[in-house]
Amino acid sequence: MSEPQVTYARDGHVAVLTMNRPEAMNAMSVAMLTDLTDAVRRYAADDEAWVAVLRGEGRAFCTGGDLKEALELIGDEPENFYVMPRQGLEAFALVRATPKPMIAAVHGYCMAGGLLLANACDLIVSGESCKFGIPETSVGMPTMGYLDLWKFMGPRVFMEKVLTAEPFGAAEAKACGLVNRVVADDQVQAEAMTLAQKIAGNSPRSVAAHTQAVRLSVKYNREVLEEFQRQIWDPVVFGQDIQEGLSSFRERRKPQWKNR
Repeated sequence: MSEPQVTYARDGHVAVLTMNRPEAMNAMSVAMLTDLTDAVRRYAADDEAWVAVLRGEGRAFCTGGDLKEALELIGDEPENFYVMPRQGLEAFALVRATPKPMIAAVHGYCMAGGLLLANACDLIVSGESCKFGIPETSVGMPTMGYLDLWKFMGPRVFMEKVLTAEPFGAAEAKACGLVNRVVADDQVQAEAMTLAQKIAGNSPRSVAAHTQAVRLSVKYNREVLEEFQRQIWDPVVFGQDIQEGLSSFRERRKPQWKNR
């Protein structure tokens, strides 16, 4: 049996998902997307994992879809082009739907589908020399799945990046609101883990509920959010951790979360 192209590990309450195709700069093959889906589902089901870091092995976070494999899939049937993007979009949707936060730790290159994957996460930590890009127009491909990126980058900045296909750096990505933190290249994983551990020190039930609330606030208006209030907050209000949190505050001690 071959090694998985996305591995899963856990450091305390922090899960670490690693894309492991360094020889291809973590370009996404069908097999890699399958393994990514499995790893994200494992994280979602792991009650002891309260936050996750998604990273790439080698010189890049992810350079997008594996175009060599895509050409083989397409053959003489243009309709086959949709096979890999469809699987990718399903994997990214699963990342966005996971009811716990995920942090993308990006370095080297974060391009095309790699940018989509990073953006599907809730937070992004970037190396200072990381290159981002939406290069599809430069190779005559459709730009699938990017349609919500303008919410983070602004519509005119997003339009320019799509139409020119020019890569842009980490400083610009942070300035337009695409990434949260930019650090030295050799500190990306450490910074992402520090951020994850900070989040994992808070109530996992409250963190998960706030993650869902913020995601919904980006997608829907206030009236729709009000309809989801009980669904979002009941697990917090009727859980044990809220009592622990209030007791620890009163007793001036560190809370001992049980995720219950």
